[in-house]
Amino acid sequence: MSRGLTGPPIRIDIPRQDKEGVSSMQIFCFDITMAQLMVERQSGPGFLIHDSHLFDGVDARQISRALRTAGEICGELQIQYITMLNTDIAAEATREGFATDRAAMTVALSDQEGGGLFGRPFGSAALLGAGVVA
Repeated sequence: MSRGLTGPPIRIDIPRQDKEGVSSMQIFCFDITMAQLMVERQSGPGFLIHDSHLFDGVDARQISRALRTAGEICGELQIQYITMLNTDIAAEATREGFATDRAAMTVALSDQEGGGLFGRPFGSAALLGAGVVA
């Protein structure tokens, strides 16, 4: 680490860093570290969330291990870990040993009659009223 104008830049060197999956796992490790620091400092939202894009270019074995690690660490920290996975990625992680049946919540969003988000029907006026920016 060295001091810069916007704070200390952090550089993590991992062999084969030129691979997209390695960069994603660096972000994953950084996020886990930040979650730990937030809990130690008694701040933060009480959860860690990742979008499925984080796992693009990452092999199924690494995804499975990352999900298990996040579950273990977030459980110890008593915070919630949330990630969105495409069904094909979830299936691959399951084949590699991640127990999606114990950890997954099936969420189905629909723009059909009766569908919506957080109990609100789709439509910009309805979502804006719920505090969601369109």
